[in-house]
Amino acid sequence: MKKSDIATQYNIGEHIKTERKSLGLRQADLAKATKLTPSHLSDIERGTAIPTIPTLHRIGEALNRPLEYFFQEISNQPRSLGMIFHETSIGGRAAQKFVKLVKEKSKGALNLHVYHQAKLGSARGQITSLSQGGIHLFIDEPQGFEFYSKICGAVFLPYFFNDRHHYNRFLESALFKENIYQPLIDNGIRILNPQSRWEIGNFELLFSKTPIFTPLDLKGKRIRTYASEAAIEFRKELGADPVIVEWEKIYEAFETGEFDVLLCPSSYFNELKLYRIAKYATLLRSGYTVNLHVAMNEKEYSKLRPCVQQSLKDSTEAAGIYCSELTGKLIESDLENLSDKTESLLFIRTSICGVQYSRMPSKNLFQRVFKAGSL
Repeated sequence: MKKSDIATQYNIGEHIKTERKSLGLRQADLAKATKLTPSHLSDIERGTAIPTIPTLHRIGEALNRPLEYFFQEISNQPRSLGMIFHETSIGGRAAQKFVKLVKEKSKGALNLHVYHQAKLGSARGQITSLSQGGIHLFIDEPQGFEFYSKICGAVFLPYFFNDRHHYNRFLESALFKENIYQPLIDNGIRILNPQSRWEIGNFELLFSKTPIFTPLDLKGKRIRTYASEAAIEFRKELGADPVIVEWEKIYEAFETGEFDVLLCPSSYFNELKLYRIAKYATLLRSGYTVNLHVAMNEKEYSKLRPCVQQSLKDSTEAAGIYCSELTGKLIESDLENLSDKTESLLFIRTSICGVQYSRMPSKNLFQRVFKAGSL
């Protein structure tokens, strides 16, 4: 391929010019930083001169962009967006809204394709793939990032925070930035909505085969968990026997008796349909459940033009508002309608005493993690 063909295919000069202007730099400023003459830089930006790879490296360093940023072909190839929950759930519907907003706000420059119900693998597998660039974006609750940020395992357990206000304060804190946001960046993952407002409920349901009135009733019960050291220890603190079952296999595993109890966030019980096989549902009102976060491979993000990056952020915020409003409209009505779906399911409402008891294990676990030097 001729150099002139490379310039046409990748539009290198335009990429440089766009990024330079987004940073408020004059041509003279960038020329000085890269040790190029202003006239040569001008020729590169106009496409009449093709920079060498070493020159592009210098330009990339000055603009804080990877080399790949300058070799993007004009393409509508969709980026992959993974999630483990169903497309008809509140989170799934918010994800679809996010996809539409991204296409609209980026004026077609960025298109996403959603893979729901763990079609790209388990949550842990997708997050690992996200870090390595195998998939481009991922939407889920933040507990799954425990592999890259130890604190995620403990602080996002049920009942760790006093209420939603307390939870939101943590998302805005230096502790979150230093111990979650930055470690994820260091491992190739960028959270697009650190102060997430993608609210998906304020209660959880314990589906079980035998009645659960207090946390003491969990003793000796096989309770489903995900592959997390913190989640497993939390359940052990309650005297239960944790059983690891991936999200997409929950219904079958519950039906065949692999576990006795499942803790289900409020936004998922309709899609999981566990009310068809459970005998009891214990309502747990903690005042909040953790929000959804939208994460993107950092290298892929850094290759996007500034205006496209901004469209991603704007879309994330707008979709979060949609998600929260949808939650407000549906969650309580879905709960009221749950009893109409089956005559065999019995509801149990917990006491404040039970909630306070449940809060203790997650905070005890956090203290052990802190003392062990993980934070």
